[in-house]
Amino acid sequence: MSNKIDLFRIRQLVKDGKYLIKRLAERGIRESEVAQIILKGRIIEETPDARPYPKCLIMDFVRKNQPLYVSCAIEGSIVFIITVHWYDPNKWIDPWTRRR
Repeated sequence: MSNKIDLFRIRQLVKDGKYLIKRLAERGIRESEVAQIILKGRIIEETPDARPYPKCLIMDFVRKNQPLYVSCAIEGSIVFIITVHWYDPNKWIDPWTRRR
């Protein structure tokens, strides 16, 4: 069994409304922005061996070109939105490269 992230499948499930998401309001992020990132963004990190499910980090720009990151995993026919956060220059070299 391959743990390769299937972005097409993630996008289709999100289009079909088959996802679970929590705690957006406390970060000032709208659900529509999360969907936009998943539908139009690109995977910038993959963790195929993550447990309990392989996950990926998708990034795109929203609101006045602010980078927004969505970490998600897929299990069966559900996409789990693990976390969503804005760009933090203390954690990122640039919007695509995490500081190590």
